[in-house]
Amino acid sequence: MDDSFPRISIVTPSYNQGQFLEETILSVLNQGYPNLEYFVMDGGSTDNSVEIIQKYASRLTYWESKPDRGQSHAINKGFKMATGELVAWVNSDDLLCPDALYEIAKVWLEDTTIGFIHGTSELIDESGESKGKTFGSRFDFFESLTTSRNTVAQPSTFISRLCLSDVGILDENLHMSMDWDLWLRIGAKYKTTFIPKVLSKTRHWPNTKTNTQLAKSGSEHLLIAKKLAKDKNLHLTQEVKRKTLAAAYGKQAFLDYQSQNRLSSKAALVKSLLYSPELKGGDARAIRKKIFPVYYFITQKLKNLKQRLSSML
Repeated sequence: MDDSFPRISIVTPSYNQGQFLEETILSVLNQGYPNLEYFVMDGGSTDNSVEIIQKYASRLTYWESKPDRGQSHAINKGFKMATGELVAWVNSDDLLCPDALYEIAKVWLEDTTIGFIHGTSELIDESGESKGKTFGSRFDFFESLTTSRNTVAQPSTFISRLCLSDVGILDENLHMSMDWDLWLRIGAKYKTTFIPKVLSKTRHWPNTKTNTQLAKSGSEHLLIAKKLAKDKNLHLTQEVKRKTLAAAYGKQAFLDYQSQNRLSSKAALVKSLLYSPELKGGDARAIRKKIFPVYYFITQKLKNLKQRLSSML
């Protein structure tokens, strides 16, 4: 290994993803990065995953194939073994773009006090063809918290290991929103840096967790929002707390509505309205217009009237 480059540790959690795993492994190994640690943590796959991993075993820092307690647990096992200055995880159906690690290293060497560095990710389909879309934008702690939106492209994100040691690794009780929880915990204490470049490719296909378990992220966002709203060390104002909880309940309402769970959706929406009747933007606003159009119309009229009266005084 070349110590003139910062060591980067990457973890790939996997379970029965043999159809994509080799391409993922090669996207990391073929970076040609001279100071790389690479861990492949397989959850005891029953397909051809182990055969694929063994093919590249000599180039891996460590690999295993044994049952785990889920994705967060698998990633954390890798993080605990990592010795890199920066750590990241690349899921077994995603890819790193060529030279991504060099791009990250260049930014890190300019400022090693950063909590995490992140870029954008290109959406690809099951066969690896581009869908013509990218996602990921600059992270802002308060904006993310008060809108319940995750703007960070996880496979394009590299975290300071010392920072991770400070704020803690992934919450293994979370299975959908563990990344958002981590970004917020880091962003509350450290500055972050956004690179407006595509550093990874995210595979969007029918069997991803995002497609099959998205509804669960609503309740997880709410748990995270409540936890942070109660955190006295953050010194959040009452207004920020209200917006945080209103947005989180609004997100849950939106996802419940999409899942045809209308009763739960309305209950979450009522709570969102109670915390912030005039919440702007995001999922909360969209779902309010769908479920309570009359209420939304009235509140908008009252708001406009209030603004006119204020301007006349």
